[in-house]
Amino acid sequence: MRIDKCHQIGLLFPYLIVLSLIWHETNMRKTNPETHQACRSLLQKAVRRGDVSLTQQVAYHLHTIGDTSWLRTRALVIVFEECWPLAAWQHLTTNIQSVFDMLVSIGRAVKMKDAAGLGTLAYELSRGDTSVLTGETEDQHIQHLCGALKDPNNFWDWAVKKSSSKEQFALVEAAHKAYRRGGWPWDRAFMQASAYLAVHTDKLVVSEAGQNQEKFPLWIALDKHTSQGKIALREAAAGIGVPVRQLSWISFYCESARLNEATDSYWWSREVCWRFSRIGLNYEKAQALWSKAQPIVSGLLKEETEALQQHLSTASSSENCNKTDQQLCIQELLWEREVSDAPLKELFRTSNIFRDKPEPSRLPGF
Repeated sequence: MRIDKCHQIGLLFPYLIVLSLIWHETNMRKTNPETHQACRSLLQKAVRRGDVSLTQQVAYHLHTIGDTSWLRTRALVIVFEECWPLAAWQHLTTNIQSVFDMLVSIGRAVKMKDAAGLGTLAYELSRGDTSVLTGETEDQHIQHLCGALKDPNNFWDWAVKKSSSKEQFALVEAAHKAYRRGGWPWDRAFMQASAYLAVHTDKLVVSEAGQNQEKFPLWIALDKHTSQGKIALREAAAGIGVPVRQLSWISFYCESARLNEATDSYWWSREVCWRFSRIGLNYEKAQALWSKAQPIVSGLLKEETEALQQHLSTASSSENCNKTDQQLCIQELLWEREVSDAPLKELFRTSNIFRDKPEPSRLPGF
């Protein structure tokens, strides 16, 4: 009898292992109970628009409430998505000071979006959407990267062998390191796109952006990535008579993805043109629709925006009262550091590595 029970337990053992792994994976994916989704959304918007002070505040707040793991992972994605050549000079470590440093550097840089554009198009092609191909000679790059997404091991070996300079090798190594840490498939596509672009680029150069004088519109943090933003977009879409899916993409490209300063980017422009064509629009029509929807959305989010402002103010006051000497050192010595510091001054040099690339259309606001 005892042997039979042991035998039954033995038969169930593999299933118990599978259930245990599923439980572990599910719980690991859960956000921290203190996670503030609007602040997560706000972080990348602040980086994109070059608001370094707000970037500092939100990054420190997320770290303080225990969202450090997400912050580390997201910072890696942001550098490849917003200014991919910058990754060659970053220390992609788990040290939180390096994460703060990286976010500040991205915020201060002129944005370079080609890795995001090329990565997105290749990812969509890998899912079977051939509409990303236009018949231009540049299609070959989308197809090559699509193949890389399906065969990453051979791609990384190829990228290392193709690296002919220290800068290229540093970026490929950084991209591969970030890639191995996992993430969403499209985020990892940005990393592979960065490596692909690096080995096809003679010199990796990043420029410092001019100081942004515009007041940051806090309501844009409440976009389609938050529950409040989804509700507001639904109501606004009904108000102007457009599908909510269409308005969601319009709000992303015309507002959420806006940058303080950027190089001309062939692949980013091409992604935007492709995405709008998929929803039956071009950039000019999308911009016209957003000019109607924007005041409606911001108006609907007025109370939520005030609540977010209060949340940040309260958090800032509380965190300032509880800082340790080490945290004070990080804020005063790292966050208030001037660009005149030697390493950063050397990094930011006025140039445009994509000046010879074709551009299908000049998109206002990008």
